[in-house]
Amino acid sequence: MRSRTFAALLALAPFLVRCGGDDPAPVTPSGGDNDGGTVITTGTDGGETDGGPVNPGLPTRSPGCGVAAQASPANGDAKSVDVGGKKRTFVLYVPKGYDPARAYPIVTVLHGIGATGAQMAQFIQMQLYSGGNAIVAFPDALNGQWDTRGDVDLAFYDALTKSVQDTLCVNQQRAFVLGFSFGACMANHLGCKRSSVIRAIIPADGGFGDAPAACGKVTALVYHRREDDNEVIANGIAARDKWLGINGCAKTSQPVNDFGFQGLGCVAYDACPAATPVLWCEDTATSPYKHDLREPYRVPMWNWFAHF
Repeated sequence: MRSRTFAALLALAPFLVRCGGDDPAPVTPSGGDNDGGTVITTGTDGGETDGGPVNPGLPTRSPGCGVAAQASPANGDAKSVDVGGKKRTFVLYVPKGYDPARAYPIVTVLHGIGATGAQMAQFIQMQLYSGGNAIVAFPDALNGQWDTRGDVDLAFYDALTKSVQDTLCVNQQRAFVLGFSFGACMANHLGCKRSSVIRAIIPADGGFGDAPAACGKVTALVYHRREDDNEVIANGIAARDKWLGINGCAKTSQPVNDFGFQGLGCVAYDACPAATPVLWCEDTATSPYKHDLREPYRVPMWNWFAHF
């Protein structure tokens, strides 16, 4: 079973690239460590207190509240928006049991270079981990590569979220972004430039190209594999340290034992603003896939999003 899953993930998992430089180049695709046996949970283990939204003026209900919608099929719904005259595409998952009177969080999951949103939905299955408690979008980069320094994909994110808010019931104070590899670079870019509308980000195995002085504060959980041989851990540490500086946190930290992170090497930094904590997860396990967001972290990441 595991060998078949690894073979499938070699075809499906995002392509990889470093994002610390200006001229990224595609490299060989790698798989994820997911054998299909993920246990779905929807709650948290308690502990960390949410300090409240960064922008409490955002609506908790969107224009799409009250509009009936069907739950998505297993492969999601193919959607598109017009951005500057270009058709931009994404895969959308409306949860089972969707209630148009309930305002759901929206989670945007960003693929690595050369991949697609549909591939990412098979790798980081946030539509399953969230257990029917979130609307999940998997956007497609232009030519497989995000604009991590400019405005092209900031505009795409704006248009995508507006489209979802106009047609579905969204709590606009609960917008979350998770990105892997080059998608993590884009998650950091979005956190920097869209901090007024994004509640929290999880950049996994990626760098951070923006100048800190140009960034707003946002809640961040930075994940990196110690043995990553594609996006070296020094780049993840640098991204973490940027968020510590942007948010005004101390460099001391405490272990995180909530949300399912116990024993996984995650810490929360001291003296951060209550609304914008910074967490760091250093994955020290060995794995055949060194550049990966390993399965044991994935449901806890949803649990962490869900507590906001």
